[in-house]
Amino acid sequence: MNDTAAPSNSLERFFLVTAKIERRELRAILVSFVYLFCLMASYYTIRPLRDALASEVASEDLKFLWTGTFIFSVVAAVIFSWLISRFKVSSCLPWIYGFFIINMGIFYVLMGAYPLESTETMMAPIFNTDAIVIFGEVKVSLVVGCSFYIWLSVFNMFVVSVFWSFLADRYSKEQSKRLFGFVAAGGSAGAAIAPSTMGIAAAFGLVSAQGTVIFAAVILSVTLFCIHDLTTHTSGGHAKGAEKGGSKDKVGGSTLSGFKTLLQDPYLMAFAVFVALYTFISTIFYVAQVDLVRAAFETRADRYAANAIVDGVVNTLAIFTQMFVTSRVAGKWGLVFLMAVMPIFMFFAFFALSAFPVLMMILSLQVVRRAGNYAMTRPGREMLWTVVDRDKKYKAKNVIDGPVYRGADLINIWIENGLRSAGFGLAQIALVGAGVAAAWSGFAIYLGKTAEKRKSAIADAVPESAPAE
Repeated sequence: MNDTAAPSNSLERFFLVTAKIERRELRAILVSFVYLFCLMASYYTIRPLRDALASEVASEDLKFLWTGTFIFSVVAAVIFSWLISRFKVSSCLPWIYGFFIINMGIFYVLMGAYPLESTETMMAPIFNTDAIVIFGEVKVSLVVGCSFYIWLSVFNMFVVSVFWSFLADRYSKEQSKRLFGFVAAGGSAGAAIAPSTMGIAAAFGLVSAQGTVIFAAVILSVTLFCIHDLTTHTSGGHAKGAEKGGSKDKVGGSTLSGFKTLLQDPYLMAFAVFVALYTFISTIFYVAQVDLVRAAFETRADRYAANAIVDGVVNTLAIFTQMFVTSRVAGKWGLVFLMAVMPIFMFFAFFALSAFPVLMMILSLQVVRRAGNYAMTRPGREMLWTVVDRDKKYKAKNVIDGPVYRGADLINIWIENGLRSAGFGLAQIALVGAGVAAAWSGFAIYLGKTAEKRKSAIADAVPESAPAE
C-alpha cells in the first residue's frame, strides 16, 4: 500500500484531519481503541460493586484493604515477569486475560451463593482495635466482598499496565505522540458507556448486581481477538525491522529483572517517584470525596448517584480531549508540557481547596483532575515508555504500575490518616498537597526532558521504523 497516497474516503479524511491518523495506521489504531474500550468497559461494569463496599467501610479502615491490594500487586508483578521471561508476549497475554475471565465466573458463583443478607460465617484473619491481625468469625459475604475489592483493584492496574506495555512495543516513538491520545479515548468511552448501560439495566431489573460480573467477562473476552489482530498486523516498534510474531516477541531476562532495572536506572526511579507523588494527591482527593459525600448524602443510592455524575462528566471531558486535543498538545508543545500541565494545575488547585474545603469544590476539582489525568498525564506517562528497551517496557513498567503504585497508595493513606490524627483538617492537608504537587511538577519536567533526549539519541543511532500497518 502506498503510505503517501491521499485519503480515499471521508472516513479516512476525518481521522487524518482530526486525529492525525495515517491510512496505514487506521486498522491498528481502531483495534487498539476497541481493545482499551473493552478493558475499561469491563472494569467499569463491575467497579460499582467495589465502590459499594468501600462506602460501607470507614475511611480509616481502607488502609487494610489497600494493604491486601499491595501484597497481591507484588505477587502479580512477579508472576507476570516470570511468564514473559519464558514465553512469547503474544502467547502470554491471552492466557492472562483468560485467567481473569475465569476469576469473574468464580466471583459470580460466590456472590450468588453468599449474598449480603447471608448469615453464614467463617474464620478469617481480621484486625482488632489495636490493628493486630487475629482470627475471628466473619460473614462469608464480607470475605467475598473484601476479596473482590482487592482482586478488582489488582485487575484494573495489571491489565491496563500490560495493555500500554503491549502498545508501547507495537508503535514507534513518533506514533505514540500522535496516536496514544486517541487510543486513550477508547478507555474513556468504555468507562463512560459501560456503567451507564449497566445502571439503566439494573434500574429496570434486567440484570442483578452479580450479573454484571458475567457481562464484564463477556466484554473482556473481546480483547483476546484484539491481541491476535495487533500481533498479526503490526510489526512492533521496539526495533527496526522487527518481525511479526518472531523471536523478538519473547522478552527474556530474569524474573526479578524488573525490580533490578528499576533500582539501577535513574530515569525509572524518577518515574517511580512521579507515580508515588501522583498517588498521594489522588489519595487526598479520594478520601476527601468519600467523607464529604458520606456527610452530604444519607442513602447509598444518593451517594452512588453523586459519584456516578462525577464519573460521567470526567469521562465525557476525557473522551473529547483525548481524541482531538492530546496529540495536538504533544505535537505543538512537546512531552514536557504534556507531563507538567496537570501537576502545575494541582499546585494552584490545592490552594483553592484549602480556602474552600467544601463538597462542591472537591467535586469540581476532582472532575478537572481526573479528566486531565486521562487526557494529558496518562497518555504522557505511556509515551515515556517508548524510549526504553523491551525488558523495562514490560517488566519495570509492570513493577511501577503495580507494586510501586499500590505500595505508594498504602503508604499515602497511612500518611493521610496520620495527618488527621495530628489534628489536620482538609484545609491543612490541602496545603501539604500543594507542596507535593510542586515536587510532582519538578519530576514531570525532568521525565519529559529526559525522554525527549533519549528519543533524539535513539533517532540519531537508528532510523525510526513505521510499525503499525
